[in-house]
Amino acid sequence: MSTVDDDTKRLMDSIFIEKLLRGRRTPMDDKILDGARLFDMTCGIARGSIRSQFPNFTDDQVDQELDRRLAITRRIADGNIYRNVEEPDEV
Repeated sequence: MSTVDDDTKRLMDSIFIEKLLRGRRTPMDDKILDGARLFDMTCGIARGSIRSQFPNFTDDQVDQELDRRLAITRRIADGNIYRNVEEPDEV
């Protein structure tokens, strides 16, 4: 296990605090939009990866493959733990 020297630790703490303060200064609407921007950026990276894997795919095929991968990711993330809260629990 490596240890961090005091100067490096102070620098790391300073960077962390600056990021925290910047986040607190950021208006809420920008924070909300950042989520959509990050998703769009990630989809662009994924499209590039799909194009590398399947160079003969058309734009529609790339979009279909991205949709397929997103659906898999959603199923994994959900893990079937979500349910309609209006339905009563079975006893």
